[in-house]
Amino acid sequence: MEKPVGSFDGLDGSSLVAVLDSLPELVAFWDRGERCVFANAAAAAAFGRSAEGLREVPLVDVLGTHAATLMRSRFLNALKGEGSEQERALFDGEGELRQYRTTYTPVCIDEVVIGVAIVLVDITEELNTQAQIFRDSLQVARLTERHRLMVTAGSEVLARLRRTLDQLQPPIPDDQPEAHLHRLAEELRNCTRRLRQGTRASPPASEDGTVSNTVPTTAPSTVSTSPLSVDRRNSDGGLLAAASSAQACFPPSFVHRTARLEAEVFALLDQLPVVITVWDRTRSLRYANRAAEAVLAKWGHTRATGRRLEQIVSEDFLRVHEAHAEDVLHGRTQSFHRRQISPDGQEHHFHVRYVPRIADGEVIGAFAYASDITDAMKAGEELIAARSAYAALQERQAIEDRLHQSILQELFAAAMLLDTAARAGGDMPARVEESRTYLQMALDGLTQLS
Repeated sequence: MEKPVGSFDGLDGSSLVAVLDSLPELVAFWDRGERCVFANAAAAAAFGRSAEGLREVPLVDVLGTHAATLMRSRFLNALKGEGSEQERALFDGEGELRQYRTTYTPVCIDEVVIGVAIVLVDITEELNTQAQIFRDSLQVARLTERHRLMVTAGSEVLARLRRTLDQLQPPIPDDQPEAHLHRLAEELRNCTRRLRQGTRASPPASEDGTVSNTVPTTAPSTVSTSPLSVDRRNSDGGLLAAASSAQACFPPSFVHRTARLEAEVFALLDQLPVVITVWDRTRSLRYANRAAEAVLAKWGHTRATGRRLEQIVSEDFLRVHEAHAEDVLHGRTQSFHRRQISPDGQEHHFHVRYVPRIADGEVIGAFAYASDITDAMKAGEELIAARSAYAALQERQAIEDRLHQSILQELFAAAMLLDTAARAGGDMPARVEESRTYLQMALDGLTQLS
Protein backbone atom coordinates (compact mmCIF):
# COMPACT_ATOMS: atom_id res chain seq x y z
CA MET A 1 0.00 0.00 0.00
CA GLU A 2 1.25 3.50 -0.77
CA LYS A 3 2.23 5.50 2.26
CA PRO A 4 -0.62 7.92 3.07
CA VAL A 5 -0.12 11.47 4.23
CA GLY A 6 -1.81 10.79 7.56
CA SER A 7 -0.64 8.25 10.07
CA PHE A 8 -2.31 5.66 12.29
CA ASP A 9 0.21 6.36 15.06
CA GLY A 10 -1.22 3.56 17.13
CA LEU A 11 -4.89 4.07 16.23
CA ASP A 12 -6.76 0.86 15.49
CA GLY A 13 -9.66 0.35 13.10
CA SER A 14 -12.30 0.98 15.75
CA SER A 15 -10.75 4.37 16.48
CA LEU A 16 -10.92 5.27 12.81
CA VAL A 17 -14.60 4.34 12.66
CA ALA A 18 -15.19 6.42 15.78
CA VAL A 19 -13.69 9.39 13.95
CA LEU A 20 -16.14 8.94 11.08
CA ASP A 21 -19.08 8.35 13.42
CA SER A 22 -18.40 11.68 15.11
CA LEU A 23 -18.71 13.58 11.84
CA PRO A 24 -21.94 15.56 11.33
CA GLU A 25 -21.66 14.98 7.58
CA LEU A 26 -23.27 11.92 6.04
CA VAL A 27 -20.47 9.63 4.84
CA ALA A 28 -21.00 6.36 2.95
CA PHE A 29 -18.39 4.24 1.16
CA TRP A 30 -19.34 1.97 -1.75
CA ASP A 31 -17.16 -0.60 -3.52
CA ARG A 32 -16.80 -1.01 -7.26
CA GLY A 33 -19.80 -3.34 -7.33
CA GLU A 34 -21.97 -0.56 -5.82
CA ARG A 35 -22.27 -2.38 -2.49
CA CYS A 36 -22.09 -0.49 0.79
CA VAL A 37 -18.77 -1.03 2.54
CA PHE A 38 -19.26 1.48 5.33
CA ALA A 39 -21.69 4.15 6.51
CA ASN A 40 -21.04 6.44 9.44
CA ALA A 41 -23.54 7.08 12.21
CA ALA A 42 -25.11 10.14 10.53
CA ALA A 43 -25.58 8.30 7.23
CA ALA A 44 -26.94 5.16 8.89
CA ALA A 45 -29.49 7.25 10.80
CA ALA A 46 -30.55 9.00 7.59
CA PHE A 47 -30.83 5.72 5.72
CA GLY A 48 -32.98 4.34 8.52
CA ARG A 49 -30.81 1.26 9.13
CA SER A 50 -28.02 0.21 11.40
CA ALA A 51 -24.48 0.60 10.10
CA GLU A 52 -24.05 -3.18 10.22
CA GLY A 53 -27.35 -3.65 8.41
CA LEU A 54 -26.08 -1.58 5.50
CA ARG A 55 -23.02 -3.73 4.89
CA GLU A 56 -23.00 -5.36 1.42
CA VAL A 57 -26.40 -3.84 0.54
CA PRO A 58 -26.55 -2.65 -3.11
CA LEU A 59 -26.72 1.07 -3.79
CA VAL A 60 -30.10 0.78 -5.49
CA ASP A 61 -31.61 -0.98 -2.46
CA VAL A 62 -30.43 1.79 -0.12
CA LEU A 63 -31.16 4.87 -2.19
CA GLY A 64 -34.04 3.64 -4.30
CA THR A 65 -34.17 3.15 -8.06
CA HIS A 66 -34.80 6.81 -8.92
CA ALA A 67 -31.98 8.31 -6.81
CA ALA A 68 -29.53 5.56 -7.78
CA THR A 69 -30.20 6.21 -11.47
CA LEU A 70 -29.68 9.96 -11.06
CA MET A 71 -26.31 9.54 -9.38
CA ARG A 72 -24.95 6.55 -11.36
CA SER A 73 -23.06 8.62 -13.95
CA ARG A 74 -21.20 10.52 -11.22
CA PHE A 75 -20.52 7.27 -9.38
CA LEU A 76 -19.05 5.67 -12.51
CA ASN A 77 -16.91 8.75 -13.16
CA ALA A 78 -15.57 8.56 -9.61
CA LEU A 79 -14.60 4.94 -10.23
CA LYS A 80 -12.50 6.29 -13.10
CA GLY A 81 -10.80 8.65 -10.65
CA GLU A 82 -12.89 11.72 -11.51
CA GLY A 83 -14.43 13.19 -8.37
CA SER A 84 -17.35 15.59 -8.66
CA GLU A 85 -19.77 17.69 -6.66
CA GLN A 86 -23.44 18.58 -7.00
CA GLU A 87 -26.29 20.05 -5.02
CA ARG A 88 -29.28 17.85 -4.33
CA ALA A 89 -32.66 18.39 -2.74
CA LEU A 90 -33.67 15.51 -0.47
CA PHE A 91 -36.44 14.96 2.03
CA ASP A 92 -35.29 14.27 5.57
CA GLY A 93 -36.87 11.75 7.91
CA GLU A 94 -39.47 14.31 8.99
CA GLY A 95 -40.54 15.03 5.42
CA GLU A 96 -38.80 18.41 5.25
CA LEU A 97 -37.01 19.28 2.01
CA ARG A 98 -33.32 19.93 2.69
CA GLN A 99 -30.49 20.97 0.40
CA TYR A 100 -27.26 18.99 0.37
CA ARG A 101 -23.90 19.48 -1.29
CA THR A 102 -22.93 15.99 -2.38
CA THR A 103 -19.36 15.05 -3.24
CA TYR A 104 -18.26 11.87 -4.99
CA THR A 105 -14.66 11.09 -4.03
CA PRO A 106 -12.59 8.17 -5.42
CA VAL A 107 -11.10 6.06 -2.63
CA CYS A 108 -7.70 4.69 -3.64
CA ILE A 109 -5.25 2.12 -2.31
CA ASP A 110 -1.93 1.78 -4.12
CA GLU A 111 -3.26 4.22 -6.74
CA VAL A 112 -6.12 1.84 -7.56
CA VAL A 113 -9.68 3.07 -7.07
CA ILE A 114 -11.38 0.58 -4.76
CA GLY A 115 -14.65 2.45 -4.35
CA VAL A 116 -16.40 5.77 -3.98
CA ALA A 117 -17.04 7.90 -0.90
CA ILE A 118 -20.29 9.84 -1.04
CA VAL A 119 -20.41 12.75 1.41
CA LEU A 120 -23.55 14.85 1.97
CA VAL A 121 -23.26 18.22 3.70
CA ASP A 122 -26.46 20.04 4.66
CA ILE A 123 -26.31 23.50 3.06
CA THR A 124 -29.94 24.47 3.59
CA GLU A 125 -29.09 27.38 5.89
CA GLU A 126 -26.38 28.58 3.52
CA LEU A 127 -28.88 28.66 0.67
CA ASN A 128 -31.45 30.31 2.94
CA THR A 129 -28.94 33.09 3.55
CA GLN A 130 -28.28 33.47 -0.16
CA ALA A 131 -32.01 33.57 -0.85
CA GLN A 132 -32.52 36.22 1.84
CA ILE A 133 -29.68 38.30 0.35
CA PHE A 134 -31.42 38.07 -3.01
CA ARG A 135 -34.77 39.09 -1.53
CA ASP A 136 -33.28 42.01 0.40
CA SER A 137 -31.23 43.14 -2.59
CA LEU A 138 -34.35 43.02 -4.74
CA GLN A 139 -36.22 45.15 -2.20
CA VAL A 140 -33.32 47.61 -2.10
CA ALA A 141 -33.36 47.81 -5.90
CA ARG A 142 -37.12 48.44 -5.89
CA LEU A 143 -36.89 51.18 -3.26
CA THR A 144 -33.98 52.77 -5.12
CA GLU A 145 -35.94 52.72 -8.37
CA ARG A 146 -39.02 54.13 -6.64
CA HIS A 147 -36.91 56.96 -5.23
CA ARG A 148 -35.43 57.65 -8.67
CA LEU A 149 -38.85 57.76 -10.30
CA MET A 150 -40.20 59.99 -7.55
CA VAL A 151 -37.29 62.43 -7.88
CA THR A 152 -37.58 62.46 -11.68
CA ALA A 153 -41.30 63.21 -11.53
CA GLY A 154 -40.74 65.77 -8.78
CA SER A 155 -38.11 67.64 -10.81
CA GLU A 156 -40.43 67.78 -13.81
CA VAL A 157 -43.42 68.93 -11.77
CA LEU A 158 -41.31 71.46 -9.89
CA ALA A 159 -40.65 73.43 -13.08
CA ARG A 160 -44.31 73.28 -14.07
CA LEU A 161 -45.48 74.50 -10.66
CA ARG A 162 -43.08 77.45 -10.74
CA ARG A 163 -44.58 78.51 -14.06
CA THR A 164 -48.08 78.12 -12.57
CA LEU A 165 -47.11 80.23 -9.55
CA ASP A 166 -45.77 82.96 -11.83
CA GLN A 167 -49.09 82.99 -13.66
CA LEU A 168 -50.93 83.46 -10.37
CA GLN A 169 -49.10 86.67 -9.50
CA PRO A 170 -51.31 89.76 -9.74
CA PRO A 171 -52.73 91.20 -11.78
CA ILE A 172 -55.05 88.42 -12.91
CA PRO A 173 -55.90 88.88 -16.62
CA ASP A 174 -59.07 90.94 -17.01
CA ASP A 175 -60.27 89.01 -20.03
CA GLN A 176 -61.90 85.76 -18.99
CA PRO A 177 -60.17 85.46 -15.55
CA GLU A 178 -62.41 82.50 -14.66
CA ALA A 179 -61.18 80.47 -17.65
CA HIS A 180 -57.58 81.39 -16.76
CA LEU A 181 -58.01 80.12 -13.18
CA HIS A 182 -59.72 76.92 -14.37
CA ARG A 183 -56.77 76.27 -16.71
CA LEU A 184 -54.31 76.71 -13.86
CA ALA A 185 -56.42 74.43 -11.64
CA GLU A 186 -56.37 71.76 -14.35
CA GLU A 187 -52.59 72.12 -14.64
CA LEU A 188 -52.29 71.51 -10.89
CA ARG A 189 -54.43 68.38 -11.24
CA ASN A 190 -52.21 67.19 -14.09
CA CYS A 191 -49.16 67.77 -11.91
CA THR A 192 -50.83 65.77 -9.13
CA ARG A 193 -51.43 62.86 -11.50
CA ARG A 194 -47.81 63.03 -12.70
CA LEU A 195 -46.54 62.86 -9.12
CA ARG A 196 -48.76 59.87 -8.38
CA GLN A 197 -47.47 58.07 -11.46
CA GLY A 198 -43.92 58.84 -10.40
CA THR A 199 -44.19 56.55 -7.38
CA ARG A 200 -44.98 53.49 -9.49
CA ALA A 201 -41.85 51.42 -9.65
CA SER A 202 -40.95 49.02 -12.42
CA PRO A 203 -42.83 45.69 -12.57
CA PRO A 204 -41.50 43.07 -10.13
CA ALA A 205 -39.12 40.39 -11.33
CA SER A 206 -41.54 37.50 -10.81
CA GLU A 207 -44.63 37.03 -12.95
CA ASP A 208 -47.08 37.16 -10.07
CA GLY A 209 -45.42 40.16 -8.45
CA THR A 210 -44.32 38.24 -5.38
CA VAL A 211 -40.95 37.21 -4.06
CA SER A 212 -40.63 33.60 -3.07
CA ASN A 213 -39.86 32.88 0.59
CA THR A 214 -38.65 29.37 -0.14
CA VAL A 215 -35.11 28.25 -0.71
CA PRO A 216 -34.32 27.89 -4.43
CA THR A 217 -34.04 24.18 -5.17
CA THR A 218 -32.16 22.30 -7.79
CA ALA A 219 -33.89 21.03 -10.90
CA PRO A 220 -36.78 18.61 -10.29
CA SER A 221 -34.70 15.74 -11.59
CA THR A 222 -32.38 16.10 -8.61
CA VAL A 223 -35.16 16.13 -6.03
CA SER A 224 -35.56 12.70 -4.55
CA THR A 225 -37.26 11.08 -1.61
CA SER A 226 -34.15 8.98 -1.06
CA PRO A 227 -32.08 8.38 0.91
CA LEU A 228 -33.76 10.41 3.62
CA SER A 229 -37.39 9.44 3.10
CA VAL A 230 -39.21 6.43 4.51
CA ASP A 231 -40.18 4.80 1.21
CA ARG A 232 -37.42 2.93 -0.64
CA ARG A 233 -37.62 0.19 -3.22
CA ASN A 234 -35.20 -2.62 -3.90
CA SER A 235 -33.74 -3.55 -7.28
CA ASP A 236 -36.86 -5.61 -8.06
CA GLY A 237 -39.16 -2.67 -7.38
CA GLY A 238 -40.45 -4.07 -4.08
CA LEU A 239 -41.13 -1.66 -1.24
CA LEU A 240 -38.66 -1.98 1.61
CA ALA A 241 -40.10 -2.00 5.10
CA ALA A 242 -39.70 1.23 7.05
CA ALA A 243 -36.93 1.02 9.60
CA SER A 244 -37.83 1.18 13.24
CA SER A 245 -36.05 3.52 15.61
CA ALA A 246 -34.18 0.55 17.02
CA GLN A 247 -32.65 -0.12 13.62
CA ALA A 248 -31.09 3.32 13.65
CA CYS A 249 -29.07 2.45 16.78
CA PHE A 250 -25.42 1.61 16.35
CA PRO A 251 -23.63 -1.46 17.75
CA PRO A 252 -21.67 -0.75 20.93
CA SER A 253 -18.48 -2.28 19.56
CA PHE A 254 -16.68 -1.16 16.44
CA VAL A 255 -14.46 -4.24 16.26
CA HIS A 256 -16.77 -6.33 14.10
CA ARG A 257 -17.40 -3.44 11.74
CA THR A 258 -13.70 -2.94 11.05
CA ALA A 259 -12.37 -6.49 11.21
CA ARG A 260 -11.64 -6.45 7.45
CA LEU A 261 -11.91 -2.73 6.74
CA GLU A 262 -9.00 -1.06 8.47
CA ALA A 263 -7.10 -0.21 5.29
CA GLU A 264 -10.25 0.81 3.44
CA VAL A 265 -11.52 3.01 6.25
CA PHE A 266 -8.13 4.65 6.60
CA ALA A 267 -8.05 5.34 2.86
CA LEU A 268 -11.55 6.80 3.13
CA LEU A 269 -10.56 9.11 6.00
CA ASP A 270 -7.44 10.21 4.21
CA GLN A 271 -9.32 11.29 1.10
CA LEU A 272 -12.39 12.93 2.63
CA PRO A 273 -12.77 16.67 1.89
CA VAL A 274 -13.01 17.33 5.64
CA VAL A 275 -10.20 18.45 7.97
CA ILE A 276 -9.92 15.74 10.65
CA THR A 277 -7.43 15.34 13.50
CA VAL A 278 -7.27 13.02 16.51
CA TRP A 279 -5.62 13.94 19.84
CA ASP A 280 -4.78 11.97 23.00
CA ARG A 281 -5.09 13.07 26.63
CA THR A 282 -1.62 14.65 26.57
CA ARG A 283 -2.91 16.85 23.72
CA SER A 284 -0.56 15.19 21.29
CA LEU A 285 -1.62 14.85 17.66
CA ARG A 286 -2.21 11.16 16.90
CA TYR A 287 -3.71 11.43 13.45
CA ALA A 288 -4.25 14.02 10.69
CA ASN A 289 -5.92 13.16 7.43
CA ARG A 290 -4.75 14.48 4.08
CA ALA A 291 -6.94 17.59 4.25
CA ALA A 292 -5.63 18.39 7.74
CA GLU A 293 -2.02 17.87 6.66
CA ALA A 294 -2.56 20.30 3.79
CA VAL A 295 -3.85 22.96 6.22
CA LEU A 296 -0.96 22.35 8.63
CA ALA A 297 1.52 22.60 5.76
CA LYS A 298 0.33 26.16 5.08
CA TRP A 299 1.65 27.06 8.51
CA GLY A 300 4.93 25.24 7.90
CA HIS A 301 4.13 21.99 9.75
CA THR A 302 5.01 19.07 7.47
CA ARG A 303 5.46 16.56 10.32
CA ALA A 304 2.99 17.41 13.06
CA THR A 305 1.91 13.89 14.07
CA GLY A 306 3.23 13.02 17.54
CA ARG A 307 3.76 16.63 18.58
CA ARG A 308 1.85 18.40 21.34
CA LEU A 309 -0.68 21.12 20.64
CA GLU A 310 1.53 23.89 22.06
CA GLN A 311 4.35 22.77 19.74
CA ILE A 312 2.14 23.17 16.69
CA VAL A 313 0.07 26.32 17.20
CA SER A 314 0.99 29.88 18.12
CA GLU A 315 0.66 31.32 21.62
CA ASP A 316 -2.28 33.48 20.51
CA PHE A 317 -4.04 30.45 19.04
CA LEU A 318 -3.40 28.42 22.19
CA ARG A 319 -4.66 31.19 24.46
CA VAL A 320 -7.95 31.43 22.56
CA HIS A 321 -8.48 27.65 22.35
CA GLU A 322 -7.17 26.61 25.78
CA ALA A 323 -10.61 26.57 27.40
CA HIS A 324 -12.08 24.48 24.56
CA ALA A 325 -9.19 22.00 24.76
CA GLU A 326 -9.66 21.60 28.50
CA ASP A 327 -13.44 21.22 28.25
CA VAL A 328 -13.33 18.50 25.61
CA LEU A 329 -10.88 16.48 27.72
CA HIS A 330 -13.47 16.69 30.50
CA GLY A 331 -16.03 15.07 28.22
CA ARG A 332 -17.80 18.17 26.93
CA THR A 333 -18.27 18.54 23.17
CA GLN A 334 -17.18 21.95 21.90
CA SER A 335 -18.50 23.83 18.85
CA PHE A 336 -17.23 27.28 17.94
CA HIS A 337 -16.19 29.65 15.15
CA ARG A 338 -12.56 30.50 14.46
CA ARG A 339 -11.16 33.35 12.36
CA GLN A 340 -7.66 32.86 11.09
CA ILE A 341 -5.24 34.66 8.77
CA SER A 342 -3.22 32.30 6.62
CA PRO A 343 0.48 32.95 5.91
CA ASP A 344 -0.47 34.35 2.50
CA GLY A 345 -2.56 37.03 4.23
CA GLN A 346 -5.95 35.55 3.34
CA GLU A 347 -8.70 35.62 5.97
CA HIS A 348 -10.39 32.28 6.63
CA HIS A 349 -13.29 31.33 8.86
CA PHE A 350 -13.71 27.83 10.28
CA HIS A 351 -16.44 26.04 12.16
CA VAL A 352 -14.64 23.82 14.64
CA ARG A 353 -15.97 20.88 16.63
CA TYR A 354 -14.12 19.06 19.42
CA VAL A 355 -15.67 15.71 20.30
CA PRO A 356 -14.45 13.61 23.26
CA ARG A 357 -12.81 10.24 22.49
CA ILE A 358 -14.24 7.81 24.99
CA ALA A 359 -13.13 4.25 25.72
CA ASP A 360 -14.53 2.13 28.58
CA GLY A 361 -16.28 5.20 29.92
CA GLU A 362 -13.08 7.25 30.12
CA VAL A 363 -12.07 10.24 28.01
CA ILE A 364 -8.86 9.26 26.23
CA GLY A 365 -8.58 12.23 23.90
CA ALA A 366 -10.53 14.19 21.33
CA PHE A 367 -11.57 14.26 17.70
CA ALA A 368 -11.31 17.67 16.01
CA TYR A 369 -13.11 18.74 12.84
CA ALA A 370 -12.63 22.03 11.02
CA SER A 371 -14.88 23.09 8.16
CA ASP A 372 -13.99 26.14 6.08
CA ILE A 373 -17.04 28.41 6.26
CA THR A 374 -15.41 31.47 4.71
CA ASP A 375 -17.97 31.63 1.90
CA ALA A 376 -20.84 31.26 4.38
CA MET A 377 -19.41 34.03 6.56
CA LYS A 378 -19.06 36.32 3.57
CA ALA A 379 -22.67 35.54 2.66
CA GLY A 380 -23.68 36.43 6.21
CA GLU A 381 -21.82 39.74 6.00
CA GLU A 382 -23.52 40.44 2.67
CA LEU A 383 -26.88 39.69 4.28
CA ILE A 384 -26.18 42.11 7.13
CA ALA A 385 -25.14 44.79 4.62
CA ALA A 386 -28.21 44.15 2.47
CA ARG A 387 -30.52 44.34 5.48
CA SER A 388 -28.86 47.55 6.71
CA ALA A 389 -29.21 49.12 3.28
CA TYR A 390 -32.82 47.98 3.10
CA ALA A 391 -33.61 49.37 6.56
CA ALA A 392 -31.99 52.73 5.70
CA LEU A 393 -33.92 52.95 2.43
CA GLN A 394 -37.16 52.01 4.17
CA GLU A 395 -36.65 54.85 6.65
CA ARG A 396 -35.88 57.31 3.84
CA GLN A 397 -38.85 56.10 1.83
CA ALA A 398 -41.18 56.52 4.81
CA ILE A 399 -40.07 60.15 5.18
CA GLU A 400 -40.43 60.76 1.45
CA ASP A 401 -43.86 59.13 1.38
CA ARG A 402 -45.12 61.42 4.14
CA LEU A 403 -43.71 64.47 2.34
CA HIS A 404 -45.10 63.26 -0.97
CA GLN A 405 -48.57 62.82 0.53
CA SER A 406 -48.46 66.33 1.97
CA ILE A 407 -47.50 67.74 -1.44
CA LEU A 408 -50.42 65.93 -3.10
CA GLN A 409 -52.83 67.29 -0.49
CA GLU A 410 -51.47 70.83 -0.92
CA LEU A 411 -51.81 70.63 -4.70
CA PHE A 412 -55.35 69.32 -4.35
CA ALA A 413 -56.22 72.20 -2.03
CA ALA A 414 -54.59 74.76 -4.35
CA ALA A 415 -56.54 73.44 -7.38
CA MET A 416 -59.81 73.40 -5.45
CA LEU A 417 -59.29 77.01 -4.29
CA LEU A 418 -58.59 78.13 -7.84
CA ASP A 419 -61.85 76.57 -9.02
CA THR A 420 -63.61 78.28 -6.12
CA ALA A 421 -61.90 81.61 -6.93
CA ALA A 422 -63.16 81.39 -10.51
CA ARG A 423 -66.73 81.35 -9.16
CA ALA A 424 -66.20 83.69 -6.20
CA GLY A 425 -66.73 87.00 -7.89
CA GLY A 426 -65.59 89.69 -5.44
CA ASP A 427 -63.74 87.14 -3.25
CA MET A 428 -61.50 86.06 -6.14
CA PRO A 429 -58.29 87.79 -4.93
CA ALA A 430 -58.54 86.22 -1.45
CA ARG A 431 -59.11 82.73 -2.86
CA VAL A 432 -56.23 83.13 -5.30
CA GLU A 433 -53.94 84.28 -2.51
CA GLU A 434 -54.89 81.27 -0.39
CA SER A 435 -54.28 78.99 -3.36
CA ARG A 436 -50.88 80.64 -3.85
CA THR A 437 -50.01 79.80 -0.25
CA TYR A 438 -50.75 76.09 -0.71
CA LEU A 439 -48.89 76.04 -4.02
CA GLN A 440 -45.81 77.60 -2.39
CA MET A 441 -45.93 74.94 0.35
CA ALA A 442 -46.07 72.24 -2.35
CA LEU A 443 -43.09 73.85 -4.10
CA ASP A 444 -41.09 73.90 -0.87
CA GLY A 445 -41.89 70.22 -0.31
CA LEU A 446 -40.86 69.26 -3.85
CA THR A 447 -37.58 71.14 -3.41
CA GLN A 448 -36.83 68.93 -0.40
CA LEU A 449 -37.91 65.80 -2.29
CA SER A 450 -35.75 66.57 -5.31
